[in-house]
Amino acid sequence: METYSSLLYQLYTDEQLTESIKTLMDITDSQKAFAYNRAYNCLKQYNNDNLGIRCISLVCADGSSVVADFQTDSAIDNLWRGYPDLRTTKPYIDCIDEPSMVITPTMKFQENGTEGYYFHMSKRVFDFDHLEQGSIATIIMSIDERILEEICNKPEDSANQELSQHSLNFILDENRQVITYPDESFVTLKMNPRLTVAEFVKVTGYLRDKKTAINEYRDPQTGWVFYNVYDKDYMLKDLVNTQKIFLLVGVAAVIFVTCIISYTVYMLNRSVRSVLKGIGQVQQGHLDVVIPEDTQDEIGLIARNFNTMTVKVKELVTTVKEAQNSQKNAEIRALEAQINPHFLYNTLDSINWMAIEKGEYEISTMLRNLGVILRYSVNKSNQRVSIWEMSDWLHKYISLQKMRFNDAFTYNLQIDKNTEKVKVYKLLLQPFVENSIIHGFDGMMAGGLLRIECSLSDDGKGVVFIIEDNGVGMPESKVQEFNDPKRAIIDDGRSIGLNNAFSRMYMYYGNKASWTISSLKGLGTVITLRLPVIDEMRKENEDINS
Repeated sequence: METYSSLLYQLYTDEQLTESIKTLMDITDSQKAFAYNRAYNCLKQYNNDNLGIRCISLVCADGSSVVADFQTDSAIDNLWRGYPDLRTTKPYIDCIDEPSMVITPTMKFQENGTEGYYFHMSKRVFDFDHLEQGSIATIIMSIDERILEEICNKPEDSANQELSQHSLNFILDENRQVITYPDESFVTLKMNPRLTVAEFVKVTGYLRDKKTAINEYRDPQTGWVFYNVYDKDYMLKDLVNTQKIFLLVGVAAVIFVTCIISYTVYMLNRSVRSVLKGIGQVQQGHLDVVIPEDTQDEIGLIARNFNTMTVKVKELVTTVKEAQNSQKNAEIRALEAQINPHFLYNTLDSINWMAIEKGEYEISTMLRNLGVILRYSVNKSNQRVSIWEMSDWLHKYISLQKMRFNDAFTYNLQIDKNTEKVKVYKLLLQPFVENSIIHGFDGMMAGGLLRIECSLSDDGKGVVFIIEDNGVGMPESKVQEFNDPKRAIIDDGRSIGLNNAFSRMYMYYGNKASWTISSLKGLGTVITLRLPVIDEMRKENEDINS
C-alpha cells in the first residue's frame, strides 16, 4: 500500500498536472483540448504493469474529467464509461470531505459480459498558490483486486502450495465488506453480522469439517482487517507427532535413569562409609590415614581433597612447632639487640666529652646531633610525631650532612605554624631529603640550595611537603617511573631509595596520599608530597587497640 500511496503523492504534487487542471477549468475550448491531452499524457506516465493499476482518473471540480485506462489504452473506452459524471462515483464521494488519502473498498464492474473487481485510492488536489479556493480536482487510482489476492494466497513453492490447501487469507474492511477473497464471487459482499469469521469461511466452501483457528491483523491506516484462517489439525500434526516421540523417549529415559540412580546410590553409600571411617581415624589423631580414591565422582573428589587436607594439616603442625621455636629465638635476639643501641649511645657520649675536653666543639656538636638522630631513628620507627618534632630532627640531620659535605650546600626549612601539631609518621621525609643531598648535590663543591616547605592543603584536610634542590636533576625515565603510582611503590633494587619511601607512604595512607616529581637535568628537582590529616582521636584508639 505504501507503493500506491507514494505514486498517488507524486500525482498530487505534479505541477504539470496541476496546471492542466487549472487550464481545463478556466479557459477556452481550444485550450481545453490541449490541456486535456497534456493531462492524459501525464497520467499515462504513471503506468506500471506490475502494480496492477487499471486506470488513473482525474475528476475536476467543474465535472470535467480525464481517464487514462491502462488496459484499454483509451481515454473513452475506460473503466468509468458507464458514469457520465465521475463526481457521482463512490471513490469521489468518499473523498469529498477528507483531506488525506481515502481507500474505497472493492467494487464490481461489468465489462463485455465479464466481471472485474477493483478497489480505489483517492486524493483531493489543491492549487498550492491559491489554497483558499479549496479542492480543484480529485485523483482516483483504480487497482485490480487480484493484486491483493495474489499477495494473500499466492504459493511460492510446493510446500506453500500444500499449505494453501489447508489455509486461506482474505481482507475485510471496517464494515465487514469483503475486499479480497480466493473466490471472487464473494468480493464486494458484506459478511452477515450474525456469522463468525470461521462460519463465513465454511459457508463459502473452504475448510469444511475442519477445526479452524484464526489470526487477524487490523491496519490502523486503512481500517482493513487481514484474516488468516487455517486447519488447526494440519498445522499441529508435526507437533503431535513430536509429542508422541518425546513421550516414548521420556518413558525410556525414566527407566534408564532409574537404573543409573540405583547404581549411583549404591556406589555413593559405599564411598561415604569409607570417607566417614577415615574422618573418624583423623579425629583420633592419626594424621597418616589415607582414604581410598576408588571413584571419579564427587565422593572421590572429597576423598582426594581430604587426603590433601590431612597432608597439609600435618605440614602445618610441623610448621607451627618450627614457628614456636623461631619465635623463642627471635625474642632472645630482640633482648640482645636492646643492648646494642645503649652501647652506641654511651660510646658516643664518652667520645663527645673527650672532644669537649680537647676543645673540638664542632666535633662535639656533630656527635650530639648524631646521638639525637640515632635515638629518634631507632626508638619506635613507625610511631607518629608532630611536624614540629620532625622539623627539629630535620634541622639536626641536615646540619650533620652539611658538615659532612663541607658546607657544599645551604638549606631553608619553612614550617607553617598551622601544621606544627599535625602528626605524621617518623622518618617519612628523610629518604627524600637524603636523596636531594646525596644524589642531587653529587659533585657540587658549593652553591647547593635545599628548600623544604610544609603547609596546609587548600581544603585544610591535608598537608603538603615540598622538597626542592638546585642539584644535577633526575633522569626523565626515573621521573616518569616515580610519577606512576603503580611503578613507584615497587622496589626493584635498582632505585635511588625513593621506591621504598613511596611504598611506605602507600602502606600508611593508601590512595589518600599522592605525589608529583618534576626535574630538569642540571637545574634541579622538585618533589611534592600530599598527605591526609589523620583523625587524631581515631588514630589514638587504633594505636591503643594495636
